[in-house]
Order: sequence, then structure tokens, then C-alpha cells
Amino acid sequence: MFDGFMSRILASADKMRILAVDGSDIQIETNPKDKTSHISTSIDKKSFNLLHLNALYDLEEHVYTDAIIQAAKSQNEHGALNEMVDRSEIPKALVIADRGYESYNDMAHIQEKGWFFLIRIKDGRNGIKMGLELPRRNEFDLDVSLKLTRKQTNDVKKLLKDKNHYRYIASSATFDFLPSHSKKSEQTRFYEINFRIVRFEITPGNYETILTSLDVNKYPPKELKRLYALRWGIETSFRDLKYTVGMLNFHSKKVMCIHQEIYAHLIIYNFSEMITSHVAISKKKRLYTYKANFPWQFMCADYSFMKSDITRIGSHNFKESDSHQTGQTLYTETVRKGILWLPI
Repeated sequence: MFDGFMSRILASADKMRILAVDGSDIQIETNPKDKTSHISTSIDKKSFNLLHLNALYDLEEHVYTDAIIQAAKSQNEHGALNEMVDRSEIPKALVIADRGYESYNDMAHIQEKGWFFLIRIKDGRNGIKMGLELPRRNEFDLDVSLKLTRKQTNDVKKLLKDKNHYRYIASSATFDFLPSHSKKSEQTRFYEINFRIVRFEITPGNYETILTSLDVNKYPPKELKRLYALRWGIETSFRDLKYTVGMLNFHSKKVMCIHQEIYAHLIIYNFSEMITSHVAISKKKRLYTYKANFPWQFMCADYSFMKSDITRIGSHNFKESDSHQTGQTLYTETVRKGILWLPI
């Protein structure tokens, strides 16, 4: 039902969607028998069970476009991201990710999809940055074209000395676009991945490094800073999902049923954001930009959702007049002046 609910929202082929990817732990009913999710701590503390929600979140439409739920002990954020990217029907998108997604495999999946990526990486000596020859200055914007390979023949070792163009990927490292093992007699295979590595100052004396496949002419460092700052939207959405929508308390004890409840919470969250996004906000000369207060909008959207024909919600094309009327009517029931707005 979650997929059907989102299919019509994601139908636009012209716009590049800006998606954030991240994960969040969800505590569920304690069950020591479920070894995949049960976490044992020290003797003086209680044990507990966790699920891990992996999500793609549209930072402009404020809706979840996809989600994968994993047990705590088998969670794999890289695998979840790759699965969501591969199966997505969105034709064009930018994926913004934090340092936990620093991976050639993740970058390759996004590149193969025809999407773009913007990933913050470790600014120290570890990770992808470590193996590159970079300018010796605080800020830079460097184009890199790397050919990845699994083989280490004598000829390949000579190529690997050119650190900004060749990179060896160990057989133990996950990379889906090269065979994990090959015979010496077989021809050396390479996979080419193209990106920019950009380092910029965020506050006086503090710097961040990002990898991106966005065009340098359209997306200079200043624009990359602005785009990456948008990523915080998925963090606040997790907060609203848990504390406002109520994804902290579940009716079920069975994990399968809890999965259903999680997807139900995602649907009602998206529904409330869809309704509010079409409500007209009067433009006045104010010090701050105003938006709807999410707890109020959720309460009203929840009421509207319960009154609607659930089987038709996914196929309904919401117009501005529909949403404005729905929102204003519902908010007027609780607040005399209609919708309650709060400054951002």
C-alpha cells in the first residue's frame, strides 16, 4: 500500500528530486527469543530489541519515497540504499548522504541509475580521501576519474601508482560491478567512476569534504554547501515520525505486524505533508518565513485520513483548492483563526 500511495506522487519525469538517505533505530517489544533484533547489554541494564529503518526522503516535497526495515543485528545501510536506488521508479534524482555512506559501491549504484550523489566523507586521513593526491590548501574542487579493479598483476601495479586514476578494490570489499575473483589468465577488468572531491569551510577554521557527481558549472562549492545543509530535513522528519506521528509505541508484538505499523506511520506522515504542502500561506512582510506547525497539521490530516476512502487516497490528485479547503476546515475546528503557523 505504501508503494501504491507513493507511485502517483513520484510520476513527474522532468524535475530532479533531492533525496536524503539515512537510518534510524526503532525500539520494539523486548523478546530475547528473537536473536536477530535482541540486544544484550551489561548485567545491571535491561536488554531490548531494535529494528532499523532505512529511508529515502524527498527534501523538497517532505515525503518518504522508499523505506526498508531491517533487524538490528543484520542491518546493512549500504545494502538498503543500493536496493532502494535500484528499484526506484524516479527517473532523475540527487542522493545526499552523510559519512556513513562513504563507499565506491554506493556511488557506483547511483551512477548506474543515472542519478547524482553528494556524500560527505571523512575529512581526515582515512577513507576515500586518503588514497588521492590532493592540493595542499584548505579549500579545493578537484575532478577525479577513477578506474577500479580487483586484479594486482605487475602491469596493474604500475597503473596503481597514478592514485587519481586507478584504485585497487580488495576481494573482501563489496563492489557489485566487478567479479570478486578472477584468474590470472583473464583480462583485467576496470570500472570507471567519475566525481568531484570538494573541500570547503563551513565555519571559521572548520572544513568539510564531500564527493559529488554534480556538474561544476551548475553546482559550485557554495551551492553544494546549501544542498548538503538540506540533509538535516531527514533528521527532523525522523523526530516528527516518532514523537508526533507516534512511531514509538506499537499495538503489535509480532515483528511482521510491527513492520505493517511502521509503513502505516510512513503513509500518514506523507499524507499530512501532502495536504499541508498545498495550503496557501499568505505572504506578508515578516522577519521569518512561516510554515505549518507539524503537530497541528498531522492531527488534522489524521482526521481527514480516517474520514477518507483509504482505497482511493493513493489515486487522488490533490488540487490546491482541495487541500486548502481541507486544511482550513480542519484547523478551524481547533483554532478560531484557522491554520496555526510557526516561523521556521
